[in-house]
Amino acid sequence: MSSGYLNQNQELEFLSALDSRAVSPLKFTYIGDSYHRWIDIAKKSREEMTIQFEENILKTESLPFILREAAHDTDTVNVVDFGCGDGMPMIPVLEYLLPSVRVRYIAVDISPKMIEAAKRTVSERFPGVEILSVLFDFEKGEVLQDILKLTKAPRTRNYFFLLGNTLGNFDNTDKVLSNLKLSMFPNDALVIGNQISNSLASQRFVEYYRTREVFDLVSSTLTGYGMRCSFKEYSVRWNDAKKQIEMFLTMGSDKRISLVGHDVEFEKGEELLMAVSKKFAEETIVQTFNDVGFRMDFFSVNKKKNVCIASISPTRYRS
Repeated sequence: MSSGYLNQNQELEFLSALDSRAVSPLKFTYIGDSYHRWIDIAKKSREEMTIQFEENILKTESLPFILREAAHDTDTVNVVDFGCGDGMPMIPVLEYLLPSVRVRYIAVDISPKMIEAAKRTVSERFPGVEILSVLFDFEKGEVLQDILKLTKAPRTRNYFFLLGNTLGNFDNTDKVLSNLKLSMFPNDALVIGNQISNSLASQRFVEYYRTREVFDLVSSTLTGYGMRCSFKEYSVRWNDAKKQIEMFLTMGSDKRISLVGHDVEFEKGEELLMAVSKKFAEETIVQTFNDVGFRMDFFSVNKKKNVCIASISPTRYRS
């Protein structure tokens, strides 16, 4: 059975991950109609004032410092929203910048439907803002030529945003940061919002992810290609050594999934890793930025010490 929402290259990548590593890549859940599941989770978090809400408060408090030079010798500010989702996290950013400077909003995501949702959000709230979009897989090592052409224009300042714990959801954090750096210039800023771990936060993280809504999202690619997945088979664990949440499907029976003419079989009791969400520790996330070649310009943690906001810039040097 094929739902048809992944292209052939993506189906081959999905097949390889399942067959060789027993992993279902999280990024594919955003491509099909299941994108609305992510939006539902984000809305619920904001309404219940949990993780998304905490980040939004810290981000808004940090904007006066992060954007302090936004209008200096500047005609246009490019707000490049990596992993744009529904665009809601950018509302405080755009409100802060407007009307003191001309703003161009650039939505970047792997999902065309996410991009359309973000464009709707911004156009409805800010009718005069120019809106562009770029379809992009963050885990692919390619330069975003369209963005480079826009961001190198005279009297233009560029702020890249990667919010909502998006950085923690990638398989290879260093690779993603290196890929993003390929499309940045020395005076550009990359603003990252991510959850961080502490002794009290880890159990709250487990509770947040151990819900029917999250299960429906992380299992959606599997079910879209014909695998029956039960919530009873779902488990969420905290890996303290790696400081990450791990979401598993433990097969309650023998299962099979078919992709591009190949069958992948799983035996009863076998585990399949559906998603990982890295939370980092304060010192390790800072070291991660440094190792890739970013300079730390700003770093702040909320009072609960479970969310951080960082503003970093590319540098030629690593300490």
